[in-house]
Amino acid sequence: MVVKVAFLGPEGTYTHQAVLQQFGNNPNEIEIYPKKLIGDCFNAIDAEEVDYAVVPVENSTNGQVVFTYDLLRDWYLVPNQNTSAPKFKIVAEQFVAIHHNFMTKTKDLKQIKTIYSHPQVWTQVTEFFKSNKLDFSSIAKIDATSTSKAAELVYEDKTNTTACIASNMSSELYRLPIVYPNIEDNSKNTTRFLVLGYKNPPPLPEQPSTKPNQFITSIIFTLNHDDPGALCDVLVKFKDNKINLSSINSRPSHLKQWHYVFFLEITGDLNTNTNLKQSLEELSKSCQTLVVLGTFERSWRYFS
Repeated sequence: MVVKVAFLGPEGTYTHQAVLQQFGNNPNEIEIYPKKLIGDCFNAIDAEEVDYAVVPVENSTNGQVVFTYDLLRDWYLVPNQNTSAPKFKIVAEQFVAIHHNFMTKTKDLKQIKTIYSHPQVWTQVTEFFKSNKLDFSSIAKIDATSTSKAAELVYEDKTNTTACIASNMSSELYRLPIVYPNIEDNSKNTTRFLVLGYKNPPPLPEQPSTKPNQFITSIIFTLNHDDPGALCDVLVKFKDNKINLSSINSRPSHLKQWHYVFFLEITGDLNTNTNLKQSLEELSKSCQTLVVLGTFERSWRYFS
């Protein structure tokens, strides 16, 4: 059976790398569908045009990918009673190590007039630009929609006066020489991706690990009142039931002004952990809305 996967494209991006980590690259087993926008990935999985969708959710340096958080909010918080919540869930995650490379076709670096890359990349390679490898004062730094698009622009350039900062995959895809590899400020810079689907993805090849199996349950909720300590009263229920929270984030709810939706990631499998089930039952009494986004296994394979 061929698995169809939508992802934030184009090919050669770090999201594409997350797809390969999760599903492999055997053309007899996977068909990929690059999308221009994260919202397009949600639309594709909701319409069941694909079996899975892979989207970025957070970076260890830059934090939240707010577009993804807002889409989760907009799809799962349903203020319109005539609209049903989606049936797809978060079914897996992937961590991709982010290694930025300086690439160009020109052999004379002094000829470079323009450097392309994704907007988020500039803040992740500041030390490189402070170095004396090149005089960057007269070189324009232009945003591209993705690091892969940046590589494509250099590939198509006929003047040989451009360079880009992009991934190893982009180098291979567009046959661009890497002049300076791994120029990121933080060698442990990592982006986390979510896999959306209707059922668990095919199992990954077994790989030895010293870390135990761990499951994450992701929920989204809004409070039904804003009295002092309202959020604290909710969170203490997890402590009382000896349940650990791995992360908490918030975004404007769009239900009313200065009202927020909270995203919690909880250590535990909702299908088997009775303490976690009890915590959510108690939590629901203090919530205007509570939705389970999914329960999935922690991806130790690429996690660092």
